[in-house]
Amino acid sequence: MASRFWTQGDSESEEEESEIEEEENDGGGETGAVAVGSNKYLQKNASDSEDSDDQRRVVRSAKDKRFEEMSLTVDQMKNAMKINDWVSLQESFDKLNKQLEKVIRVMESDQVPRLYIKALVMLEDFLAQALANKEAKKKMSSSNAKALNSMKQKLKKNNKQYEAEIEKYRASPVSEDDAGKSDDDEDDDLESEVDVEEDRASLATESDDDEDEEGNQEDEEGGWEKKKSKRDKLMDKQFMRDPSEITWEMVDKKLKEIIAARGRKGTGRLERVELLTYLTRVAKTPAQKLEVLVNVVSAQFDVNPSLSTHMPIPVWKKCVHNILVMLDILAQYPNIVMDDSVEHDEKETQKGADYQGTIRVWGNIVAFLERIDNELFKSLQCIDPHTKEYIERLRDEPLFMVLAQNVQDYVERVQDLKAAAKVALKRVELIYYKPQEVYEAMRKLAETQTRTDVASDIDLAAAENGDMDVDEDGKVIAEPKITEEIRGPPAFIVTTEIVPRRPTFPEHSRSLMDSLVSLIYKHGDERTKARAMLCDIYHHAILDQFSMARDLLLMSHLQDGVQHMDISTQILFNRAMAQLGLCAFRASLISEAHGCLSDLYAGGRVKELLAQGVQQSRYHEKTPEQVSLKTIISSSSGI
Repeated sequence: MASRFWTQGDSESEEEESEIEEEENDGGGETGAVAVGSNKYLQKNASDSEDSDDQRRVVRSAKDKRFEEMSLTVDQMKNAMKINDWVSLQESFDKLNKQLEKVIRVMESDQVPRLYIKALVMLEDFLAQALANKEAKKKMSSSNAKALNSMKQKLKKNNKQYEAEIEKYRASPVSEDDAGKSDDDEDDDLESEVDVEEDRASLATESDDDEDEEGNQEDEEGGWEKKKSKRDKLMDKQFMRDPSEITWEMVDKKLKEIIAARGRKGTGRLERVELLTYLTRVAKTPAQKLEVLVNVVSAQFDVNPSLSTHMPIPVWKKCVHNILVMLDILAQYPNIVMDDSVEHDEKETQKGADYQGTIRVWGNIVAFLERIDNELFKSLQCIDPHTKEYIERLRDEPLFMVLAQNVQDYVERVQDLKAAAKVALKRVELIYYKPQEVYEAMRKLAETQTRTDVASDIDLAAAENGDMDVDEDGKVIAEPKITEEIRGPPAFIVTTEIVPRRPTFPEHSRSLMDSLVSLIYKHGDERTKARAMLCDIYHHAILDQFSMARDLLLMSHLQDGVQHMDISTQILFNRAMAQLGLCAFRASLISEAHGCLSDLYAGGRVKELLAQGVQQSRYHEKTPEQVSLKTIISSSSGI
C-alpha cells in the first residue's frame, strides 16, 4: 500500500466538497418544490421546476473527473494521429503529463494508470511508423517536422521512467474496458485506506458527542486521551512506512518536491522541517543523509522570515544539533566533502559508504555557522537584559563555542585555512570583551554542563516536530513541550557521536586569544585581520596590559585607514580606543588616557561613536525609528 507521503496533494477536501454539494442538491430540490407550491405567482412555472427536478445534476467524484479528462485527451491524440498533426499531438502529450500528476494526486498512489501506459505505447508505435516513412516526412511542413523531432526527444526521455510498465503492457495488452475496470479496482483498493481513516474520524466524532456520559468512566480508566487532528493522523501514517520499501530514488524525488514547494502559499514552515527530518531517517547513503541535513538546516532558518526578530531559541538549539550531526558524518566518512563551488550532481549522493573516491555534497558549513552566530547576537539584542530569559540565553554561548570549535577543526582538516580564519574570528568576537573573571565563569559552566544536559535542552527544542506553536512571522506563541517519542522509523544510516559536544577552554583567556589571532594573522583577509587586531587590543586593555595594546595599535596603523572601513569595524575601533584610554587611566598615565579619549569626546557624539545610543538636543523630539534604533544599539553595547 503506497503512502500519502510519497504523493502530492490531499483529496479529502475535494471529496468532502463533493459530498456537501450533493447534500445541497438534495435539500435544494425539496425547498424549491415547497416555494413553488406556496407562491401563487410561481404556479405557472411549476412545471419548469418539476422538469429541473427530474434532471438533477450528477455530482461526480474528483477521481472520475480526472480520469475523464485524461480519457478525452487520449481521444484528442488519436484524432491528431489520424491527420498526422504532430503539433496538436505534442500539445496533447504535454497536457496528458500534467493530467497524470493530478490523477496520481487524487489516487494517492505512485502507481501509473494503465490508460496512460497504453497512450505511451500507442505514441511509440505511431512515432516509429512516422520515422520509418521517410517520404511522408519530407512532405511535412516545417512546423510539423519540428514538432515530430521534439516529440521524439520528449517521448524517449519520458518513457525511460516507465520502461517496466510498458514492457508489462506489451506482454499482456488489454482492451479499454478491461483497463478501465482494472483501474477502478486499483483505485478502490487505494481508496479503502482513506475510507478507513474517514470511518475512524467519524467514530471519534461520535464518541465526542457522548463524552459527557462517559466522562466519569474514562477518568476511572486512566484519564482523557487527546484526539488527533487530521494533520497528525496523516503524519503518523506517513511516518509508519517500512524503511525497507523506500529507495534512494524515492527519497531524492521527495526531497526535490519539498525544496520546490518552498515559499509557496499554504506551505507550512514547521511542517516542511518535519518532513525533511523524516527524510534524514530514511536516507539510504551517508551522502544523501548529509544532503538532506543541509536542507533541514536551511528550512530551520526559514522558520523566522522576519529580519527584525530572532529565530525561536528551541529551533536555534535544534539547528545547532543538526550541524553537529553533519560534522559527525563528515568525520565518520572522510571521503565526503562539503563544497559550494562545484555544480550539483544528482547521482553523487547515490554512492554508498563503501565508495572509496571523493564524494562532494553541495553546502557551506561555515555560512551556517555565521548564520547561527547572527541569530545568537540578534536574540541578545531583542531580549530584555534585565530578565531571567537573557541570563538563560547567555548560557548558550558554550554551545556555540563547541560548534565553532568543531567547524574550525573540520575546515582545517580539509585545508581550507581561509575559512578557518573566519571561524576563528567568530570565536575571538565571543571572547575578547570578557574579563578574566567572566571567562572563568563561562569555562566552569562548560565543564559542569554535561552531555545529558545538552541533550535534554535539545529534546525540549523539538519545534519542528510540532511541539511549539509558531505564527507566520516566526514568533513563538506557546511554550515547547517535552517530546516523549519520535515519530517515524529508526534511522537507516546510524551516525555515531564523534565530534565533542563540550568545548575545551584553556585556563587563561589570553592563551586562547593568542592561538586564535595567530591563525587569523597568517591566513585571514584584510578585514578579518583588522577586526582580530582590534579585538586583541581590546582584550589586552581589559587585562591592564597597556604597553602591549598600545604597541599593537601603533604597529598595525589601523588609525590611518579606519575611516574607509565598514560601520561595525569603525565602532569596534572606537570601543578599543575607549578601553585603551581607560586602561591608561587605571595605570595613572593621564596624558596617554587623554590622547586616547580626546578624539571621542571632541564632537560631543561619544554615545553614537560607541553605538550606545543617539544623542539629541534638549528640545529635539525623537522619531519612533530613532527610539527603536537607540534601544537596539543600547542592547548591543552590553555585548
